[in-house]
Amino acid sequence: MKRFVGFSLISLCLVAIAGSAPADQFDSGLIPSPHILMPDGAPSSTVFLFSDKQGWSAADEDFSARLAGDGAIVVGVDLPQYLQSIAKVPDDCAYLVSDIENLSQQMQRSAGSSNYNPPILAGAGEGGGLVMAIAAQTPAATVGHTVAIDPTASVPLNKTLCSGAAQKVTPQGTVYDLEKGEMPNPIDVTFTPQANADGRAHIEDLRSQGFDIKINDATTPAQAALENSMTAVLQSQDDTSDIPLVELPATPVHDTMAIVYSGDGGWRDLDKSIGGILQEKGIPTIGVDSLRYFWSERPAKDVAADLKQMMDKYTALWKVKHVLLIGYSFGADVLPATFNVLDEADRQRVSQISLLGFSPDASFEVSVAGWLGTSDSDSVPTLPELSKIDPKLVQCFYGEDEDDTACPKLEGGPVEVIKTTGGHHFDGDYAGLADKIIDGFIRRTGMAANTTP
Repeated sequence: MKRFVGFSLISLCLVAIAGSAPADQFDSGLIPSPHILMPDGAPSSTVFLFSDKQGWSAADEDFSARLAGDGAIVVGVDLPQYLQSIAKVPDDCAYLVSDIENLSQQMQRSAGSSNYNPPILAGAGEGGGLVMAIAAQTPAATVGHTVAIDPTASVPLNKTLCSGAAQKVTPQGTVYDLEKGEMPNPIDVTFTPQANADGRAHIEDLRSQGFDIKINDATTPAQAALENSMTAVLQSQDDTSDIPLVELPATPVHDTMAIVYSGDGGWRDLDKSIGGILQEKGIPTIGVDSLRYFWSERPAKDVAADLKQMMDKYTALWKVKHVLLIGYSFGADVLPATFNVLDEADRQRVSQISLLGFSPDASFEVSVAGWLGTSDSDSVPTLPELSKIDPKLVQCFYGEDEDDTACPKLEGGPVEVIKTTGGHHFDGDYAGLADKIIDGFIRRTGMAANTTP
């Protein structure tokens, strides 16, 4: 990662190299007239840069140009305009991170990015306060990093942000904590000598609650501190791994590990919850973020090669014999074709395949059609591939209110079909799903709990 050079002439040259993109080319949701810069070539990162209360400035424009010249997609957000737009939301609360994620995906797809990079959110002053508030409503695997310089404690909005975090209304606006549990993404906060005392006190309070927020002190002005912080974060974002994994180690009690392929929304919600439950119950687990892994199309043979690599590495690391393959939605759809490409010896290591929200068609690339709940034009039927697998290995889960599922077509046959309440998210009963997966494995292997590998 190059170090940014703070000269406007260089910035102007970089704008010419990188190029701005018309804002109306994308659906930006509540973000009015975003200042969008695209890099010359495949993007290495995506940055949402929020101005302070004075609005989008020449310094913001210069910094955006340097980021774009260094390979970033940049979305500049004029804070006063954005706050006015949020205030007009007719709903009881505003869910800002949804627009951010949607726009990030649109732009990275448009730029021809071969890998999906969750966006970095950065801002100073009131912009820093807003990115901290957005962190209070952000799900896991949605934002890559939050960078705040001299953040204010409160957000000057009458409209509440949709969040389960504790909040307090003050004369200056609403102060948001973070939701209990793990932070949704890394958060770096830097304070300069001009920092707001209430803002520092709020961040210190969040730290005292157990949130691992990284705090830095700088002697430079806020703009220089922002640029230095972003340089460090962008360098740390460089990922040499081709497989976006989440490791959930545990002491094995069933002589097995699990590999879970997420839905096309990434490693969050159902997949993340089930992975955590399996870990708690003594099944070490690997999670594959399908949004990032399948951002570009991958042939089944390549997916199978990566699956073999994971099985080789982690069965040895965790000293287990068996492998549970689990997929949700998009992740379930790709498993049959992937399993069939494995060598026989590798297929023998898989003791159970659990398909949750299994669809009639599969695609090996995340698409807009998939996000909208429609079939992609390049998708292929899943049942022919499933028919090649020993049905005694397979569980197929579906919610009774779900329309687009292949599981009912398997009822009455040798595949274990499990109908639950709810729809595609199974009424949120993730513990019940995990229990049925574990019970199925025990029946198939006769492997009682507390077996010593």
